[in-house]
Amino acid sequence: MEAYKIKRSIICIDLKSFFASVECALRGLDPFKTPLIVADKGRGGGSIVLAVTPFLKARGMPSRCRLHEVEQTAGLIIASPRMREYVKMSARITEIYLRFVAEEDLHIYSIDEAFLDLTNYLTYYQKDVRSIARMILETILKETKVPATCGIGDNLLLAKLALDLYSKKASDGMAHIHYDDVAEKLWPVKPLSDMWGIGRRMEIRLNRLNIFSVYDLAHANKKHLKKLFGVIGEELYYHAHGIDLSVISEKSSVYTPMKSVGLGQTLFKDYDAEMIMQIFLEMSDEVAERLRFIRKHAKTIHLGIGYSKAIGGGFSRQLSWDVSSDDPDAILQAVMFLFHKHGEAYPIRSVFIRATNLTPAVSIFQSSFFEDAHKKAQRKALWETIDAVRIRFGKKSVARLSSYLASGTMLERSTLVGGHHG
Repeated sequence: MEAYKIKRSIICIDLKSFFASVECALRGLDPFKTPLIVADKGRGGGSIVLAVTPFLKARGMPSRCRLHEVEQTAGLIIASPRMREYVKMSARITEIYLRFVAEEDLHIYSIDEAFLDLTNYLTYYQKDVRSIARMILETILKETKVPATCGIGDNLLLAKLALDLYSKKASDGMAHIHYDDVAEKLWPVKPLSDMWGIGRRMEIRLNRLNIFSVYDLAHANKKHLKKLFGVIGEELYYHAHGIDLSVISEKSSVYTPMKSVGLGQTLFKDYDAEMIMQIFLEMSDEVAERLRFIRKHAKTIHLGIGYSKAIGGGFSRQLSWDVSSDDPDAILQAVMFLFHKHGEAYPIRSVFIRATNLTPAVSIFQSSFFEDAHKKAQRKALWETIDAVRIRFGKKSVARLSSYLASGTMLERSTLVGGHHG
């Protein structure tokens, strides 16, 4: 086990309540003293609150809820999302990171999180990892007014866990987990879904094996875990011991093939079975367009449905076929089949469609005995022409007439950045 404990000096930085903090910075406000939330009032009370300031978090307001669930607070500011401004601020902060480390030692994990490998900079700065981390956080705050927290670890996993589990509770916003701390700081963690990389479904499956804490996972039979969960089971075992062999400089050099293409949306209102057909049509078009863009075909289509909050629940199912396709009609047929087979007559609030089992697109395609090959070739040429027009003139330049119906969302979504108005 010791042979796998490769020690580096990694930090994981989280830009605290990023969207809300950026709004405060742009308005000259202190996010620790300001009751501000980021939400689109134009979408009504069902709009999702994207972020709340640390001031409100400290008073018990959840970071993700619906606008109508927000408790009225004196002086509450409801800021409409400005995604372009958030992206600009993220870029500015990335530039700050690159003053301290080379590009190969930086891994941007998301718009508000990043990993920095400081292993080769301790001698250069003549400081320990914690001091360099503090220097970076202070620079970000001074130049952008955006507060940040930081996790420190001997590898990427431990840095991320230090951030998630301890840094946000620390008085200075910094925490560490080293290999020697695993038994004390990592093994007591429960429920398992608090552990980075373990979702709710995996937690349930592990619970069925009487594995309820990270300690239980660390002392489980590794071979049995691998037999049940494959490589993931073995990886979970090592993670429970704080072992992660990832190196930041290798992340950009190793090509990870795209395994799926998909999209999802939370609807502005509840949709019934008739209205949802327009959403299926538009999303099938978009998934097919993305497949054509990356020159892939799909053999499997997944459909996920989330019912109205008043009902709860939903379903996620998939359908595979023998012939790969990037045709929206084929995707739509699969989606319709899954919906009619598994759907209930409940109001729908969220939908996702994903194409998986991807194969390279080829110029020569197979047709069955019952297909009109000429018609199929015409459809392929039509969609390639539409793709070219949209690339040149924008997604709204070519749209189905049905997208202009009240139930359509494609036209509005095409104007959004990150799902929100810029």
